[in-house]
Amino acid sequence: MRIGFITDLSDDDFRFAAEHGFPCVEHISFGAVDIAERTDEIRGRMDAHGIDFSMLALFTQNYISDSRDVAAESFRQAQALIDLCQDLGAPLMVTCAGEAEGRPLEENARRAVDALGDLIDYGKPRGVNIALYNCHITNFAYAPPAWDLILPKLPDLSLKFDPSHALYDGRDNLAELRDWGARVAHVHAKGSLIIGGERFEDPPPGLDDTRWGPLFAVLYHHDYEGDVNIEPHAATWTGKRRHDGILLAQRHLSRYVV
Repeated sequence: MRIGFITDLSDDDFRFAAEHGFPCVEHISFGAVDIAERTDEIRGRMDAHGIDFSMLALFTQNYISDSRDVAAESFRQAQALIDLCQDLGAPLMVTCAGEAEGRPLEENARRAVDALGDLIDYGKPRGVNIALYNCHITNFAYAPPAWDLILPKLPDLSLKFDPSHALYDGRDNLAELRDWGARVAHVHAKGSLIIGGERFEDPPPGLDDTRWGPLFAVLYHHDYEGDVNIEPHAATWTGKRRHDGILLAQRHLSRYVV
């Protein structure tokens, strides 16, 4: 188990990672995969600083849209990111299942099984696995009712687990990890803080409400061998304090990693 963080791909980030003992990073694309043309630049920074990628992610795609054009373009973007994963040696591509668009859960799950199955088939010969994130963004399959319908039909599909989403939805993130931890291939460490019954902001792990010790206990129960990557999120921690927040999170999470 390793601790990394979400990078902005700058040389400053890669240098920071190397200086502070982070062996890995990840990057998230929203919409179009606009970083493929930077492959040589990114690989150069990886090699210069000795950092690798845990995964690359693609948000806001709608593989199950009623619009064939939208679905086809989403799949094209996913293919481009899988190709980039192969080029950069990232073993995992994380993405969504698509928008519900008013359809019944069962119909959306059927469509998602077909779409995600196609992505798995595209990634497998390229050495890239596919994982479904548990965020709401363009994703009806963010919680167990959808996973119950999708994951049994796709044994090679994994989950990217972020405990904050269940916490903010009022669900038990530890129970979800207990029940689905065997399918988790990647973990986001994003803090979550509720004050007066309302979401306040997402501070670094260790300054938040998440029970990180019990969460790691469940990960160890499932022999989790993936990475745990810090996600700076709140405005307080994404500006001038971004690197400080990453270091605070690293300091807290490292006590659980052997």
